[in-house]
Amino acid sequence: MPAGNLYLVPVPIGNLRDITLRALEILQKVEIIAAEDTRNTRSLLSHYQIKSSRLISLHKYNEKKRIPEILELLEQGKDIAVVSDAGSPGISDPASLLVQEAIDHQINIIPLPGATAIIPALTASGFSTESFLFLGFLPLTTKHRKEKLTLIKNSIHTVILYEAPHRIKRTLTELSEYIDNRRICLAREITKIYEEFIRGNIQDIITNFNIKEKGEFVIVIEGNKRSEGIDRTEINQYIEELLGQGLSSKTIAQMVANRFRISANSAYSMVLKLKGGNL
Repeated sequence: MPAGNLYLVPVPIGNLRDITLRALEILQKVEIIAAEDTRNTRSLLSHYQIKSSRLISLHKYNEKKRIPEILELLEQGKDIAVVSDAGSPGISDPASLLVQEAIDHQINIIPLPGATAIIPALTASGFSTESFLFLGFLPLTTKHRKEKLTLIKNSIHTVILYEAPHRIKRTLTELSEYIDNRRICLAREITKIYEEFIRGNIQDIITNFNIKEKGEFVIVIEGNKRSEGIDRTEINQYIEELLGQGLSSKTIAQMVANRFRISANSAYSMVLKLKGGNL
């Protein structure tokens, strides 16, 4: 008997209409659905009047223990669909370990395209989409968290993060210490009624916006432009214009950092250098 197929089926991230016809067909026909939360999946199946297949749980706390059972069912010829609570299984959700084991056992993997929060947040951010770095949720341990924050600091690519509502303010504060005042886009409640995009320099967002700690967040961070080269002549001319207006060094540095997207420290050093030369 040939082994069954393992389907990776994306489900809506909010709006239930964001599911493909093919995904509904697969959920209708498979014998078993491995769900991150069986209660949520039952609600989805009920909404589309899909007769409930056998549901088993597959979440981050039981994935390792569940894998042998799922592999055995697949080898018995049963088709299995994997779904997460929202979006695509395996993207910051259970399934990646199962997929690795299934490949080792020569099981046919069939991934379906579909809903994910990454692409809508990226395309609506206004930042470069030519290359991007997706890092999921930041680690909670201090050492690994600092490593990721340093990676973000130095990345020339647009960076995308996920964050839970109760950690969003802490994460933004920590990010600001690493990326100076680069631009970010906060996407919240994507595809839902209260969908919201907040765009601007990170310091302005922290200071001026009342960020609702509700709904999952996607943080899109503009890439570090410093490595692409700085036109120091243009920056110096701009600084000299501002010095002529009698503005403080700190104010000028912040204006330079915002305009040319360089670090506040670098801008301040350039201001002091020119100011000293003009004395």
